[in-house]
Amino acid sequence: MIKFFQKLKAKKGFTLVELIVVIAIIGVLAAILVPTMLNYVTNSRVTSANSTAASIKNNIDTFLTNADTAGYGMKRGNANKVVLTITVTNGEWTVESGTQDVFKDGGAYAWGGSGTGTTGAEKSGADSAEALLAIELADLFPEVETAAIGAQLVGGKTMAVYYTAETSEYTGLDGMFNADENGGWATPTYAWDNTTAGVDEEGFIVGTAPLLPIGSGESTGA
Repeated sequence: MIKFFQKLKAKKGFTLVELIVVIAIIGVLAAILVPTMLNYVTNSRVTSANSTAASIKNNIDTFLTNADTAGYGMKRGNANKVVLTITVTNGEWTVESGTQDVFKDGGAYAWGGSGTGTTGAEKSGADSAEALLAIELADLFPEVETAAIGAQLVGGKTMAVYYTAETSEYTGLDGMFNADENGGWATPTYAWDNTTAGVDEEGFIVGTAPLLPIGSGESTGA
């Protein structure tokens, strides 16, 4: 037992210089790794938002196709354009079309300007095409509790969509929809003027479909 304590006494700890060197190394590694990890997390969130925007775009297209078959779809031709404003608050989806003269007036549903829907709501209870679309989107994206979405429709096709899950009041990309008959994003192509595509100047993560690139041309305000 005595020899054991003698061995412990003989052992030396770290010197102050050694501790300072170790702390400095840890600091350097943290300075390198933390921003890398933050960028990885941000890029992952942007990728997810882009994927959701693309899915929403595809599902609105499917809805328009089914609506056209049922007689209340969108009129053909590039002159028929509308931007749907879609918000999600506490899981309740609200779809606003604003303009109805670009839609056909036949079939079981009419475009009445605005409609709401939630996951599991009865489609038979929808009182407008907007409400029916809101119910379908709520069922397809039950995980979305809060969101702001803009979708530009031209002649029965969804040309461009933006999506953010960080607020229901986002309008940062509303002015970027192309005003001419081609639809889509405005030309010359607008681009993110931040260092990361999908992150606006206020730090909101915004998914787009089709994707908006990083650029230094006309500003998105993003």
